[in-house]
Amino acid sequence: MLLLWINVHLISWVLLVISVILAFALKDKLATIFIMVTRVLYIPILISGGFLAWFRIPKTPVSGIVKLLLGLAVIALIEISFAHKNRGSGSKVLYWTLATVFVVTTIFGFYLAGWYPIAWH
Repeated sequence: MLLLWINVHLISWVLLVISVILAFALKDKLATIFIMVTRVLYIPILISGGFLAWFRIPKTPVSGIVKLLLGLAVIALIEISFAHKNRGSGSKVLYWTLATVFVVTTIFGFYLAGWYPIAWH
C-alpha cells in the first residue's frame, strides 16, 4: 500500500513540474490553463503526501515533519511565483528560492523513500 502512495505522489509531482514550467513559459490564456492544472494536481499531491506522512511520522517524526513542511513550502512558493507572474513583477530571487527548495525537497523525499525509484532493486 505504501508503494502505491509513493507512486501516486511521484507521478503527481512530475506532472506538477511539467505544468508549472508550461505555466511560466506560456502567456495569457494558456498560462492560466496550466496554472489551473497545477492547482488540480495539488489534490493528489496533498492526499498522497498526507498518507506518506502518516506512515513516516511515527517512525521518524522529525524527518517526516520536515519533509511535510518542505512540500508545503514548495506549493506556497509556486503560488507566490504565479501571483508575481500575473502582476508582471517576477523576481529572480523568488524563482531561485523555489528551485532550491524544490531540489532539497526532492532529494529529501527520495531519501525518505529509500531512494525509490532511483535505486530500486
